[in-house]
Amino acid sequence: MNKERRRQISEVASTISACVTTLESVRDAEYEAQENTPENFQSGDVYCTSERCSDTIEDVIPDLQEIV
Repeated sequence: MNKERRRQISEVASTISACVTTLESVRDAEYEAQENTPENFQSGDVYCTSERCSDTIEDVIPDLQEIV
């Protein structure tokens, strides 16, 4: 592997690492919002979408961390 490819891989790894950090923040904010949602709204579409997104983020983070 030459120097240029190593540099590119390093840049990509850094970008993925930054994405993981951002995804963790978004996930935490969504979990907090879900916890503060009144029970009578927890069956609504917005809450269900938030839950699906949080679950997807939770599933993706380890995969991204493995790449780095």
